[in-house]
Amino acid sequence: MIMRSNKVPVRWAQKSRLDNQLPRFRPTDSDYLDKQERKISDALIDGIEQIPKSISREIIFGNLNETTAKMNLMELFIPEIERAAKAIFAVYVEGVRDGAKEVRNDLNDELKRLRSNARLRSVDDVDKAFDLLIWEPFDWSATVDPLDLFNAQPDNMAGKAYARTRATDLFSSISDDVQANIATMISEGFTAQQAFSTGRQVTGLTTQQTARRLFDILQQASPVPITGADYANQIVPHTNGLFPRWAKAVDRSMNAYAHRLAEQGIDPKEIIRRTDNHGQRYGNKLRRARARMIARTETIAARNQAKLDTMLRAQQMGLVGPATVKQWVIGPTDVCEICVPMGGETMPLGMSFDWGTGGGDYPPAHPSCRCTIQMVPNLDKAPTQQGAGTLEDPFRYQFHDGATITMASGNLPIT
Repeated sequence: MIMRSNKVPVRWAQKSRLDNQLPRFRPTDSDYLDKQERKISDALIDGIEQIPKSISREIIFGNLNETTAKMNLMELFIPEIERAAKAIFAVYVEGVRDGAKEVRNDLNDELKRLRSNARLRSVDDVDKAFDLLIWEPFDWSATVDPLDLFNAQPDNMAGKAYARTRATDLFSSISDDVQANIATMISEGFTAQQAFSTGRQVTGLTTQQTARRLFDILQQASPVPITGADYANQIVPHTNGLFPRWAKAVDRSMNAYAHRLAEQGIDPKEIIRRTDNHGQRYGNKLRRARARMIARTETIAARNQAKLDTMLRAQQMGLVGPATVKQWVIGPTDVCEICVPMGGETMPLGMSFDWGTGGGDYPPAHPSCRCTIQMVPNLDKAPTQQGAGTLEDPFRYQFHDGATITMASGNLPIT
């Protein structure tokens, strides 16, 4: 059951004053994260650009089956998958560091409320006014460079495995869309072929207008009759990396462009050349838009996965109990109708949110979502101090839910 807080938390993500004005509100809050977002986007674009034109032709004309085609594409994508995984992992590491800071701050508020002298700190913090308890969720979370971590750690490392899985899924989706677009364009080509053969109207066009569509122009330039597959072969290379809905947009744009040129009396072969260039330009525009959208969405997803893993780590270590919840935090402005009702919703750490159109352990609830999560701890009792302050029996604090943390000496914990 969803529990609701009386207050709806919001979070600003500003890098400088006034940079949060609409429509430029960003789902990331640092230049570092923006840089990783660009790396993910660049890896996607570079992977798409490597899709050979021949592979769609071979599928269209039945010389390559879908299973083999996908295997070939995924093998082709391997370098870009690794590039994207490293960027996603870097976001994950940053999310762990930020998540650990938030957990420490939230727990310190609880410790203050309980009048405890204990305070959680990172390895770099110094505060002589309190008893310092160094807490990092993972032994690498404080200072290590993410790229060094990625190269040195085993493949089953939580953040590394997550990053590789997500990167692979992204390119698998692109591969699936390549084949979905082929099916869509063959269908469009068959419809155009039927219209051309019978002279009937298509999508509201007159018979005369239909005769000036791209299928007819291709036929005029060909010495032999063309088919729906020939038509698809003309369109599909410009739809690589696009959703099927966006692939249809390329198809419509190329047809409208060809029609305008035909109305000017331009030679069919010249129309095909110009329309081909137009399709490439328009496809590139949509590919960049899709890559940016995916990268932005993956950035917030990796960040929230890291924050959830940090909360779960705090729970596993006994800093907080099983009743601890996570809370949905919305952006401060221009929040969509999906996320508005989610603001302030809380769920146990191990349970999923339900936002109507879907569900999951954390945002994003939709592409380019900028929502996040935070932990809402509720300590029943203050931790108790133990120990005699010797090497054999150092000062330490025992938390009610099981964690025992040795007090730090200077900046470093006693071991």
